[in-house]
Amino acid sequence: MKKYIPLAAIFGVIWCLIHGTIDLNNFIFGFLLGLLTIRPFRFLYKPEENFKLLSPPNRIISIIRYFMVLIKEIIKANIVVAKVVTKPKIDIKPGIIAVPIRCKTDLGITGIANTITLTPGTITVDISDDHSMLYVHCLDASDPAAVCASIRDDLEKYILEAFE
Repeated sequence: MKKYIPLAAIFGVIWCLIHGTIDLNNFIFGFLLGLLTIRPFRFLYKPEENFKLLSPPNRIISIIRYFMVLIKEIIKANIVVAKVVTKPKIDIKPGIIAVPIRCKTDLGITGIANTITLTPGTITVDISDDHSMLYVHCLDASDPAAVCASIRDDLEKYILEAFE
């Protein structure tokens, strides 16, 4: 039960911010609501195995670096998609590509899958049973090796640093 107290405290702070009034009564209500919410859903996450609430400074720097790379990749992908759709003749070859991943934890796999989906022109469709492969639908799948290399080098590298 002790490991849920910091998470419930965060729920209390979030409750105060959502409610718009920061006082002890709102915090306690949010804290209790957090405990009631966390306890039944504890099987969905394992706080002792996953991402730690208080991370070392190098992990925080890695997370910031990941978000900066994510923003850059989203902007680049938006430009590419805009060029594709504004051409008079759309010359694309959409398809689903199997992308091998190095992420092993649920948090890392979720992070890379969501990052791929957030990038315009790609969406994560499925994951293999052994969690070693993501199936990604691409707007232009004419060069699957380049797509896999882009995901591995431009996105997954930062996910591994930040969340694994």
